[in-house]
Amino acid sequence: MSSSLSALLSGTFYENGYDHRVEIIHQRDAGAHRRLESLDVALYDQDGALLATPAVDPGLEILDLGALVRGATDTRERVMVVLDARYDEAIFPYRPHHYAYFHRAGSTAAPLYYAVNATLGGVPDRVGATNINNFETYVFRQRPFAETYSLLLGCLARFVPVQAQVFAYYGSRRVARDVTLAPKCHAEIPLPAEDGGERLARVEVKALFRLLSYVVGRRAGTGDLVLFDHLFTYAK
Repeated sequence: MSSSLSALLSGTFYENGYDHRVEIIHQRDAGAHRRLESLDVALYDQDGALLATPAVDPGLEILDLGALVRGATDTRERVMVVLDARYDEAIFPYRPHHYAYFHRAGSTAAPLYYAVNATLGGVPDRVGATNINNFETYVFRQRPFAETYSLLLGCLARFVPVQAQVFAYYGSRRVARDVTLAPKCHAEIPLPAEDGGERLARVEVKALFRLLSYVVGRRAGTGDLVLFDHLFTYAK
């Protein structure tokens, strides 16, 4: 494959029972015939085992994750979906973000639309800095949005585990937790909605290498997703 191509490595999570579709190229321009040069998809369980690498047409506009996962595996557990895209910078002056939509069949919760979290890409491969700490943060609404909150974290590293620190803020108090994820593993980290009488106000993730990360809100009882959003990244 040509070294002039740019890379975009991103990912999301598929849960059984949801209609979950990914818009492969968000800034589609029919006149320019924009399409990816290639798109490799890999599916992993929470322990990092590779479940499947289904073939996907890089010219596809909408990818149905439910059909993809059901057709490639027999699991009913949550699956980490890794999207490894290559594209020509001459066609896409900035990286072609993936966006996605999902809704649980029969749920009264509103459908959710979100930007798929990118962990690497947007420029030709020139990631040589290994001493950069990545800080990701998310600020919650003052009015409660869900009954339970959590972080979905995935490790896209190939060979070594990634250690991260998770900080949850309640008023002026900070609650810290250490998390270690082996390559291709993922986990859901609970975030108590209240602590010491204070509401959850903010969460931060600090790691040497970027993790796949989403803030999740669920309804109590049904577990329906009512919040699914990536954290915002700051590199220092």
